[in-house]
Amino acid sequence: MRRSLFSLLFAVVVTYLSVSGDVAQSARLTPPAKQTDYFLGYFDTLALTADFGPFNRRPAWIRKWTGPVKVVLDPGAQHLRAKVEKTFARISKWTGLPFRVVSGHSSGPVQKISAGNLIRIKVIETADSARQFLAEDIVCQTETHGIGGALHTAFIILSRSYSDCLKHEVMHVLGFDSHWRPSEKTHIRSVLAMRESPLRAGDYTKWDVMAIRLLYNQRMNPGLPRREGLELARDLIAGGIQRASLPPKVADRPVQ
Repeated sequence: MRRSLFSLLFAVVVTYLSVSGDVAQSARLTPPAKQTDYFLGYFDTLALTADFGPFNRRPAWIRKWTGPVKVVLDPGAQHLRAKVEKTFARISKWTGLPFRVVSGHSSGPVQKISAGNLIRIKVIETADSARQFLAEDIVCQTETHGIGGALHTAFIILSRSYSDCLKHEVMHVLGFDSHWRPSEKTHIRSVLAMRESPLRAGDYTKWDVMAIRLLYNQRMNPGLPRREGLELARDLIAGGIQRASLPPKVADRPVQ
C-alpha cells in the first residue's frame, strides 16, 4: 500500500513538472503582452511616424527595399569596406535581400549618381563638414528616395571622425526614418537612439533585429498604411513567425 501510494505520488509530481515545464517553455516563446506593446510602440515610432528634418517628411506607410541592392563605397570610404561588408552581410540575413558592396570610381557630388536599387556611402573630412554642412566635425546623414514606399536610392554621408554612426545610418537606410526618443521609462535600447541618450546602443540589439525582420516580412508590402501595418505587425508577432525574440532583460546584447 505504501509503495503504491508512493508510486502514485511520484507519477503526479512528474506529470506536474512536465506540464509546468511546457507552460514555462511556452511563456519563453510567447512575448508578454506588455513587451509586445512596448515593441509595437517602438516599431511605430521608427518605421511609421515622421521625424523632424528635410528628408523625413514621409507618408505614414511602410518603406523598404524590395530587390537586390548595390552598396557603392566612394573612394574616401574605402577604409570602411570591411565594416560595411560585415554590416550588410548581417542585414542580408535579417532582410532576406542580397546587398553587394562595390567600389565607386567617381569623387563627384553625391547627387549625381543615377538611381536604381543603390546605396552610396560617402565619407567627408572635417574641413568639408564645416564648409558643406555648417558643422564643426560631426555629420551623420542619410537620405532615401523611393516610389510608393519601395526604396530605390539612398545616400549615407559620414564625417571621417564619426564613422561609428554607420550602423545607425544603415538602419535609417532600411526604411526606419525616425529616431528613438522614448518619452516614458523603457528598457528598449537601439542603435537609433540619439547619440547622447543612455539607450543608444553601439550595435544592433534584439529589438533592432526584430524590427528589421518584421519590416522585411513578405507580408509587409511597401506603401502599406500605418494602421494596417501595425495591425499586421501585431498578428505576425502573435503568430510567432519572427525568429528574433524580444529581450527578457534590461541589458540587451548585440545580435550576431
